[in-house]
Amino acid sequence: MTQALELPLLGLETDFPETLFLLFHPSSQKYGCFCHDGIHGLACFSNEQSAFRFAEWIDLSGMMTLEVDFDEAREVAKARPMPIISLMLLDNLNDPKIHYVR
Repeated sequence: MTQALELPLLGLETDFPETLFLLFHPSSQKYGCFCHDGIHGLACFSNEQSAFRFAEWIDLSGMMTLEVDFDEAREVAKARPMPIISLMLLDNLNDPKIHYVR
């Protein structure tokens, strides 16, 4: 009898909010991204204030927030070029919630 091993996958046990905020730069069509422990991801936030605080770290003027649902945020993350492989909830930069999209 074969037995399946149950291994937790990072990001699958974490509930992301249904509504998320992304940072977007309209003139360059770039999104705010982040790298944590070598994992690159599209930055997302559960509220607009957290997104704007993160935008202060980005050396690009004119960033705006986009309010999207979780599925839309996943699609934006999937459409980003490599090395972006995840969607990262960055309400706490020291403990990001990671959802892999590829």
